[in-house]
Amino acid sequence: DLGVLTEVFPRLCEIVGEPTAAPEDFGAAAAQNRFKFIFDIFVKAIATPSSPIFLFLDDLQWADELSLQLISALVKDSDLTHFLFIGSYRANEIDDAHPFTLQLDELKRKDVPITNINVECLSRENVNELISDTISLPRHLTKSLSDIVYKKTSGNALFLTQFLLSLWDEGLLLFSLDSNKWQWDANAIEA
Repeated sequence: DLGVLTEVFPRLCEIVGEPTAAPEDFGAAAAQNRFKFIFDIFVKAIATPSSPIFLFLDDLQWADELSLQLISALVKDSDLTHFLFIGSYRANEIDDAHPFTLQLDELKRKDVPITNINVECLSRENVNELISDTISLPRHLTKSLSDIVYKKTSGNALFLTQFLLSLWDEGLLLFSLDSNKWQWDANAIEA
């Protein structure tokens, strides 16, 4: 039955070898149930005390319904030990009718332990602290840069790091070997 998994995860053949026979054809619903069942057995077999499985999936707001059902089945399985699932999603991109919300609500109804960590945008002060620590300059010297970065990113950590990288790529934030410190062109960055 590993052929069911190797069809979806072809690189699994590198670990388990080529399946000896092609999986039997079923209707769509039966095939989905078979896949969930075999995947659950497979994860249980490889999740051991010496090799636990930690699965992190990002952007769950974009996951299809079948993938969400598969994750939900694994998380609900009380016999599946040595397995930790962490998922992230953008709360502003889902509503009460979103498939992810529905799966999350079902897990809560089944008393599956869920820990929510809400990551907010950074404050102006936090942005300055981050930039100050990153480029090893006192906060009072990074305030002008931090104000511009905050205005452009609203404190969103992902946007902030991407924006700083783009400033470095474009030569607007650079390390001067002459002064032995980071420098930036505030006017060019603000433009």
